[in-house]
Amino acid sequence: MNLITGRRKGKNVWLVIPVVGFAAATWWANRQRPDRRIASHEEIEDPAVAEAYGRIATWPQMRLLRKIVIDRTLSMGQEGDAADIGCGPGHLVVELAQQAPGLQLTGIDLADEMLEKATANARRARVADRVEFRKGDASHLPFDNESLDLVLSTLSLHHWSEPVTVLNEIARVLRPGGAFLVFDLRRDIVAPAYTFLWFATRVVVPEALRRINEPLSSCHAAYSLREAAELARQSSLTTWRVALGPMGLFIEGKRTA
Repeated sequence: MNLITGRRKGKNVWLVIPVVGFAAATWWANRQRPDRRIASHEEIEDPAVAEAYGRIATWPQMRLLRKIVIDRTLSMGQEGDAADIGCGPGHLVVELAQQAPGLQLTGIDLADEMLEKATANARRARVADRVEFRKGDASHLPFDNESLDLVLSTLSLHHWSEPVTVLNEIARVLRPGGAFLVFDLRRDIVAPAYTFLWFATRVVVPEALRRINEPLSSCHAAYSLREAAELARQSSLTTWRVALGPMGLFIEGKRTA
């Protein structure tokens, strides 16, 4: 009986060790967490960084994130002209084109290398007839007034130097009744989620991203729920809401007039 009890105690010790280790890592990581937003720069013009972003975009967790965004998008509309601001290698645009044949999509990005990757991805997926990629600045979207039915942006908000200006641009290019969805990280995520990003930055992501402290620096540059709501409030968006998302937030709504 004592032997069995001793074995059980031994097993319990091995269960306790990882729990204590995670608690210690959470304490350590969050102890270094900044109190205020710190602006971030992607350095996407660095070919090694661009290549690393392209690689992690294919990881299962990123595919799951795109599925969540796409499902939410499809509930807002599946026909008309749409744009993705900060499209990167174009995976979201391509997957959305595959699931919503009624959409004509344009991806916008500042990085030539990302646009090249996105164009190649669209050709491989055989959706190039309904997808276009353009170089463009989020603060000056290359679209006419009231020319789009849907505007998306994923993981780009924290990089916008003038976020209210970009939200005003989204309002400008949307047709009445058009929908918008902006998803980004949230700086005020709970401690375990922050620890996950801290661990990913130190151990998991490619070396080129570790060198620029990503994805942790993006979390530090992101907005809290309250800050995101204030950005939307200052913009010319007519109907909007800020909602919780997986490790992030959504600013979403429709143009009513």
